[in-house]
Amino acid sequence: MSRQGVDEEEEDQKPVIKPGVHVTLKVRNTDGHTVYRTMRRTEQLQSLMDFYYASVPAVQRGTGRFLYDGGRLRGWQTPAELQMEDGDEVDFFTELLGGGGTSALPKAERGMAADLRFVTLKVVDQEQRLVRRTIRMTAQLQIVMDAYYDEAGDVVRGTGSFWFENVRLRGERTPAYFKLQDGDAIDFETQLGGGIPF
Repeated sequence: MSRQGVDEEEEDQKPVIKPGVHVTLKVRNTDGHTVYRTMRRTEQLQSLMDFYYASVPAVQRGTGRFLYDGGRLRGWQTPAELQMEDGDEVDFFTELLGGGGTSALPKAERGMAADLRFVTLKVVDQEQRLVRRTIRMTAQLQIVMDAYYDEAGDVVRGTGSFWFENVRLRGERTPAYFKLQDGDAIDFETQLGGGIPF
């Protein structure tokens, strides 16, 4: 057999990824660590979860939740069933294990610490860019603000402010503090020079 025949045979053995059959999903944790996986649309999402745990050895298997559009993913679900598209993001949150940990929260929010629900918030800027982020009701809003700056790209950190119903949001506060609900839209407004920061 000629060398050319061997090369053609090797090329035929490479997997072909078909856009309509496969989807590439990314899993991002609260530390910003991201894992990408291409899978069949009909494949169970358990394989994505297993791949994530294998790729991030610092995270123990079964110690977290995978969320997509604010809903918890189940291993038996498929990307096709959830109408996932190429490039969609799945959020991974480590479960809070054991007691304590609430003393770092502001006094007004300590009673809310038992509320471990998640909320998906949208940030919309003046150019109508939309950034979504799912966080715990008791997590700091700085996570959402950082996600906006990361995804907006051309917006310099600290050059704007985040608002919800005419109230300026602070990064150290939580969705529970502002009584934000799933799907709420936060407005990002660019600050123009000469203003007095408040």
